[in-house]
Amino acid sequence: MRKSLLGAVLIGMSLLGLAQAEINSFPLGRTEMVWSLRGMGPAQELSLTIEGLPEGKYRVVLSLSLEGAGTELSMLGFLGAPLAIMSMGNQVDLSALNVLIRRREVLNVGEQYAIPGGEFYVREKAEIAGVLCLLGEFKPADRPDLSIEVGLSLSDPVYLLPLLRVKQGGKVTFEMVLTKYQRP
Repeated sequence: MRKSLLGAVLIGMSLLGLAQAEINSFPLGRTEMVWSLRGMGPAQELSLTIEGLPEGKYRVVLSLSLEGAGTELSMLGFLGAPLAIMSMGNQVDLSALNVLIRRREVLNVGEQYAIPGGEFYVREKAEIAGVLCLLGEFKPADRPDLSIEVGLSLSDPVYLLPLLRVKQGGKVTFEMVLTKYQRP
């Protein structure tokens, strides 16, 4: 339990490093974002509200909702696994995706890019919860059985990735999908 909680915290911290938008890129008013998370314990819902206030200040509210049997919930603790990206018990290194996040505006549909740790193929542009995204697939060089589908926001500031789906051996082991995006 202690090892898995530590792993979840470390992975969560690495995912926060994958923030797509700086706080100051959010407009005045309330921007609400909700993600559905599946793959470790009961299904969860992560909500983030960023409210642009006068004088360059912001209010940020983060909440996690999960439902399950008492044994499931007590096993996960109060923190749950809001940002735990696990694949068959192994951590997935997503640091290479920072390159894509910072340069997403110059990526082209149908092209493949070599990035540190693997390759990224840009599949299409599509909307996720009303946000125009670039969808693609990251294949880590050291994990040939692993593929990571990623959605990168093109049209709106979205704090975390609109889509992150980890597959191992063709089976989805973790999924984080933006299900609601409300602009001010």
